[in-house]
Amino acid sequence: MNKKTTPVTKMSKKARRILHAKQRVTWSFSPVSRVKDSKKVYKRSKTKHKTNDWDG
Repeated sequence: MNKKTTPVTKMSKKARRILHAKQRVTWSFSPVSRVKDSKKVYKRSKTKHKTNDWDG
């Protein structure tokens, strides 16, 4: 028995959500964590570690 497919536009909202969730790819790693930080960006934590030369 052939199962008829309905077009996405005619599917219910719930059915579309389920379909799109199946099509979505999950990453095995976080691509955000692989981006290198720019050296031009000011980092407050980095400046705290430096010592002040003019402090007694």
